[in-house]
Amino acid sequence: MYRCLPHKTSVLLKILKFMPDKTLSKTYSSTDVECNNCGYIDQGVYCSNCGGHLKKQRISMSHLLSSIVDFFSNFEDKYVHTFVSLTTRPINFICHYLNGVRDKYYIPFKYFFLNLSINFFIYTYFNISTINENGFETEASQLLQLKSEAVFDAIINNYGSFFSLMIIPLYVLATSVLFRKSTHNMAERATAITFLFGHLMILQAVLNLISAVFNPFYELQKYLVMGGEIAIIFMLSLRFFKASIMDSIWKSIIIAVFVFMSMQYILVGTQTILQLYYGE
Repeated sequence: MYRCLPHKTSVLLKILKFMPDKTLSKTYSSTDVECNNCGYIDQGVYCSNCGGHLKKQRISMSHLLSSIVDFFSNFEDKYVHTFVSLTTRPINFICHYLNGVRDKYYIPFKYFFLNLSINFFIYTYFNISTINENGFETEASQLLQLKSEAVFDAIINNYGSFFSLMIIPLYVLATSVLFRKSTHNMAERATAITFLFGHLMILQAVLNLISAVFNPFYELQKYLVMGGEIAIIFMLSLRFFKASIMDSIWKSIIIAVFVFMSMQYILVGTQTILQLYYGE
């Protein structure tokens, strides 16, 4: 009985030799298409591996127009959702965003820079900084302006957004000292302040437009913006960091003074460096 086993085994191997190996080879039909995105062979309209289109098609004008419409509709939906949520329930929105509800909202830095760009465009286009100066004073100041001052003004005009961005790490640094027991990490603190200060840029842009139409409003506008910044810091202290009202008041004052003085030192330091560079 056992002597027959080798013979039967050899016969079985010969049979298996001529059988198609379905695990090693795959037959493709005429309807199979190779996906341009991942190289997977599939059938139908969409790739079951990556989800991309299987049909090879050139970009047409209708495809281009539809992609533009999709971009702006997606932009509008996310921006509107973020704007409305920050206007009606800012702290609840930030907490939900930190907890993972993010798909239908703008990311914080994108929201901040977009609103900052809008505000900065209005500020420079209408020359808001020179509203209270007459033409003679402006021309005289330009003639007497030092080279370092001219370069400093150019830096502020071209890279003003960078200096505005410095508020975020300064705020995170201040809250890390004053709210050490908070469970929020540095990235979450930066997210919260970025959203709210980005939202403040919209208010500042509206106030700049009012100042451009009604010039005497400019003096009041500066105090309104400063009050908005302090209100944001107080609201974060009270509701985001869960501090008491008294702690929120004095800590908000310290944070506001620290950020304001730090920004002043940064600007003065930049101007001093330029003066030394130009020997003035």
